[in-house]
Order: sequence, then C-alpha cells, then structure tokens
Amino acid sequence: MIFIYSYWIFIWFLLYLLNIIPYNPIFYLITGYILTLFEIFYLYIKKANRYNLIKFAIINVIIKFIPILILIFINKYSFNYYDIYFGFILLCFYLSLTITLNINPFNEYEKLLDTYINDNDNDNKTIVSKLYDKIIHNLI
Repeated sequence: MIFIYSYWIFIWFLLYLLNIIPYNPIFYLITGYILTLFEIFYLYIKKANRYNLIKFAIINVIIKFIPILILIFINKYSFNYYDIYFGFILLCFYLSLTITLNINPFNEYEKLLDTYINDNDNDNKTIVSKLYDKIIHNLI
C-alpha cells in the first residue's frame, strides 16, 4: 500500500478534511481519477474479469471520486499554486522513498494491474483490495 501514490493522495485528502494540512488535494484527486479511467480501459482491453473490473472501479471511486464530490459539496473545489506545489513535494518524497527502498513504482503498478488482469490471489493485492474481497465474500 505504501507504494501506491493514490493512497498517499487519499490520506492527504483526509488530513485536509480534518484541517491538519492546509493544502487542497483536489487537483491531484482529479488527475488521479482521470488516470484511473485509462487504467479501467486498460484492464478491460486486457480482459480482466468483470468482478475485478468492478472492484477496481469501486475502490477508485471511494478513494478518488467521492473525495472530489465531498470537496465540491463543502465548496472547497478551488486550488492554487501552493496546493499543486505541495502535491509535487509529496510526489518527490514518494519517489525518494521508493528509490531509497530500491522499489520501482512502475513495477509496483504493473504488478498491481496484473493481479486484476490475471486474477492472481497473491501478495501484490493492496490491503484495500483484500478488504474488498473479504467484505464481498462475507456478503455472498
């Protein structure tokens, strides 16, 4: 989970909502959601099964789209240079951490998408993906 930048942005959103961080993450949430749409299309083209496509979409709606709607609803949908700058610094910190830990973020995302495409039940699933599976299987 630490190697997925979207989760960093979601935590940033929570900290912003709690007035712990003054920088608005909406620009990065929107950018992330747009990239998610391309990822969903990629998963569809690669013939990921329906369950995994839906799971991927729902997880990303929860961590990106709903926060966007919340920020719009509370009238905090504008952003400024400092918000973008903070997100850039956060991205640099994220990349520095991955470099320090000798982790290639592109490989991490490739492994993540592979779990959705090939329906692998392995250690590459995120905690959120495993939690989703557990909740769904308990409902069924």
